[in-house]
Amino acid sequence: MEIIVVGVKGFGKVHLRSLKGVDVSIVERDESVVKDVISTYRIKNVYRSYEEALKSDAEIIDLTVPHNLHRDFAIRAFENGKNVIVEKPIAPTVKDAMDMISSARSHGLKLNVAEQYHFDPSLNEAVRLMKEGKIGKPLTIFVRDQRIYDKSGWRARKESMGGGALIDGGIHYVHSMLMLGGKYRKLTSRVSKGGSSLEGEDNAVALFDFNNGANGILYYSWSYVNPPSVPGFEIIGSEGSIYEIPGTRSQEDFKKPERRTAFGDIALNGVPMKVEIYDVFEREMSEFIRSVRDDTAEPLPPEQALEDLRTVLDIYSQTDKSAVGN
Repeated sequence: MEIIVVGVKGFGKVHLRSLKGVDVSIVERDESVVKDVISTYRIKNVYRSYEEALKSDAEIIDLTVPHNLHRDFAIRAFENGKNVIVEKPIAPTVKDAMDMISSARSHGLKLNVAEQYHFDPSLNEAVRLMKEGKIGKPLTIFVRDQRIYDKSGWRARKESMGGGALIDGGIHYVHSMLMLGGKYRKLTSRVSKGGSSLEGEDNAVALFDFNNGANGILYYSWSYVNPPSVPGFEIIGSEGSIYEIPGTRSQEDFKKPERRTAFGDIALNGVPMKVEIYDVFEREMSEFIRSVRDDTAEPLPPEQALEDLRTVLDIYSQTDKSAVGN
């Protein structure tokens, strides 16, 4: 089986590192990038254009391109008989996402969103503990992350992002919140523009009223200078608590070699838990490849990724547009 990674100058290298047991090819014109990639990874083919890649016999296209290109690139792949895995978010708009899902389904092909937090061992263990009633009735769920973003490139541009920090890195934490809290009946939010290099928003706060009676508090920022180490998630229940232990997660975009999980270790009622550690990127890739080989359901159905996007857009919709640079 051959998988073609489209976009290898940045985060695409994490995908290249994570692909196992398949032939890996790339789409790239820049010779310096090609030389760098083939010196580090085992590459079967180098395609000089997307059109050339679509004419190949590869079964899967892996898209790590700007958000505003997701729809068109994915639909062209489906029209050429390719399954698609695409970086989060699924798309910048609901219409784009629904077009992608409709095209995949009509062609009998698979569409998966690369959301590594969905596979995180600590997050999934927290969900399991909650379902088993280890902390009683969930009352309050905190999910947060904060950092400073001072780079240029397409991620700094609102048009290519479809927003700002929340629709990019923040959608991981929205997904985590929905995994922990489930469906919500009401949401109150505010986003704002701080001191990052983004054109779009870089601070977001949202309050969730979940169907199960729990409350959720989401905070996400790309304009927080020298942030403290705090839990990425906390769940306070009527009979206990679960939280991520500060300082235990991987840093610098998962470059720390001994740990490639989304979250760090967790504690149940203050006692550290033993959780299986594995590379979440390898897990998401291997499970999608298996679903293509075995013709089974995607490990993260695109409809679930669509709900993440709808939630992000719900958060955006409640803010005065003048506050975020529109």
